[in-house]
Amino acid sequence: MAELEQLKGKNWMAAMTLCWFFGPIGGHRFYTGKQGTAWAMFALSIVGLFPITWIWSLVDGVMLAMGNYKHEDGADLYEKIDWYGWLYVATQVLTIIGGFLYMGVLVAMVAAAIGGAAGSAPVAP
Repeated sequence: MAELEQLKGKNWMAAMTLCWFFGPIGGHRFYTGKQGTAWAMFALSIVGLFPITWIWSLVDGVMLAMGNYKHEDGADLYEKIDWYGWLYVATQVLTIIGGFLYMGVLVAMVAAAIGGAAGSAPVAP
């Protein structure tokens, strides 16, 4: 009977997966009963404020991965798998680093194109 008591509530793995794939539109918050903030995330995403909801879901994901995220009623999520949480954190960190590197390459390419065009001699018709 004690095992059944531990399985009451929401599954950590399901919440983590929903955060991973549907976090910016509030998927994990809908699942854990946080309806008001879930609808807020969904609405912000729909009106084009996706970067805000992405950061919001990133914070929620890290809280989930570390085991600090609770159900709306204050209950803990059950069946936490540590390696999956660390995989989420590592993936998000690498995504952020990759994004910054990508933006750096784009800025360098634009700067080279502008600098190359400004420094070149005019072509005779």
